[in-house]
Amino acid sequence: MTRSPLLGVALCTLALSGCVAPAPDDSAYQSKAVQTAQAALSAARTALLTTRTHADDRLPSTYLEPVLVDAEQALDSVRTTFDSVQPPATSAADELRAALDPLLESAASDVTELRIAARRDRTGALASAADDLSGIADQLEAFAGEHGG
Repeated sequence: MTRSPLLGVALCTLALSGCVAPAPDDSAYQSKAVQTAQAALSAARTALLTTRTHADDRLPSTYLEPVLVDAEQALDSVRTTFDSVQPPATSAADELRAALDPLLESAASDVTELRIAARRDRTGALASAADDLSGIADQLEAFAGEHGG
């Protein structure tokens, strides 16, 4: 490996390690959890709005698919970032993580189902996945509201 690729790997490693920081206390961790829930909610609602607009024949499939891919990637990123935060060693932090992680997983999975259904042009599966995602989005919104202050 030449010097330039080694430098690139070192810089990438440094940048990624800088993104992962422990939460110093329950309040900071709760704040990160709320921000995560809000970011996930935004991606989920975008996927839902786009899917429903498409179902109403007001949006072509050629636009639906890229939006769903973007939402899917955003949810994966949000989940990965939250999971990389070291929570404080408290039962409150553990409970918060245990409440939010399944919601993030479900939202990401539902958007993946939307993308698959859209690419296969299966309107019934698209509607079913949208219904599932709508419920998870409501739960993310409730989580953010409950823990947001």
